[in-house]
Amino acid sequence: MAKRALFMRFNIKKASSEDDPINKFLSAIRSTYSDMDISRTSWPATAPQLEAYFADIIATTIFKKYKENSKKCEEALNTLSVFTLYASLYHTEIVGLKVSKIFDNYPTNQRDIINFVLFIFKVIKKRVQGELFCLDKTHKILTKKEVKNLEKKLKWREIKKKEIKKEISILIVSLENLIWSLYFDSFTCAGCERHGPYFTNNNEIILVRNYFNLNPKEIWPIKNKYQSVKMYLKYSQGINIQLDYANHIKSSNSLQDKLISFSIIADKKQIATLSEIHSLSQYFSHLAKKQAERVNALPPLEIIKKGAEIYYYRYKNFFDYYKEDWRPPQQVYDRINGLRLRWWNYYKSDKGKKKSPEYYVKLFDPRNNFIG
Repeated sequence: MAKRALFMRFNIKKASSEDDPINKFLSAIRSTYSDMDISRTSWPATAPQLEAYFADIIATTIFKKYKENSKKCEEALNTLSVFTLYASLYHTEIVGLKVSKIFDNYPTNQRDIINFVLFIFKVIKKRVQGELFCLDKTHKILTKKEVKNLEKKLKWREIKKKEIKKEISILIVSLENLIWSLYFDSFTCAGCERHGPYFTNNNEIILVRNYFNLNPKEIWPIKNKYQSVKMYLKYSQGINIQLDYANHIKSSNSLQDKLISFSIIADKKQIATLSEIHSLSQYFSHLAKKQAERVNALPPLEIIKKGAEIYYYRYKNFFDYYKEDWRPPQQVYDRINGLRLRWWNYYKSDKGKKKSPEYYVKLFDPRNNFIG
């Protein structure tokens, strides 16, 4: 999303087998952006305000590794969460390569970009148990056997008091707020992934909320005594839970009302009582408030630099696999210091202007040169 121009060059050709997964991916994009208004919800900046400074750099970095050794690249990508792989496609990989080809004279072509995107599709397909791109409204990454083992091995606590249901909801909100404050609205996959729904033998439903990287000292001066919280939430049968491509949870029923049992693990500690849940939610709420204040105190240029750090931090395990430094290269900081608030102000004007889903379908289609 680094530069805006109408480069609409569509190749007229017969439909091929590769069009099917691409069209499914774009259907997921259309559905997701039909329900999401990033012009109103993005804090402290929209994704384009940040990504415009580094999208082409990170995209070509990963693309080079794919070209050099696709097998090794796949192994490195498998160190990332599925949600991160999904998000990489609609954040930088596709648009970043388009930008690098058009403006940076990077030696690639449309065929290379398409093949790279299809490669990522295949990596993801091996990791998910439901429909690719959540087209069946699920985000399943556990096998049926793994779900069965969860039921047996986890210490489930049956809920008998409404107060516990309410406190669990408060804990979820405090954790979500902490994730947003650490990774901004646009890059939450750096610290959480929600997956399911999974059906038990009794037709009850399990939803998993995995909050990891809650103490990213590499990018923030935070002192969180917990690194992760995993929430396994079981709901009564008949509830309608859906997850979309952007990892949003939707339900036509009240999730809180239908919650019947849970297993919550903070690092390795089992959290079971009302007082323990309350203490945890208060702790994370306090951390989130302090972290949000820290972010709000940053000037725009520092938010841009921090956004770049957060984005690269998403790929920390990927770069660790290659035994390379995960941090943004000097090229990213040189560009930010040179361009300063150029793209920040340019894309700031987009706030309050909701784009149609078809805009994003064009933007993330690897078969054209449209970049906005």
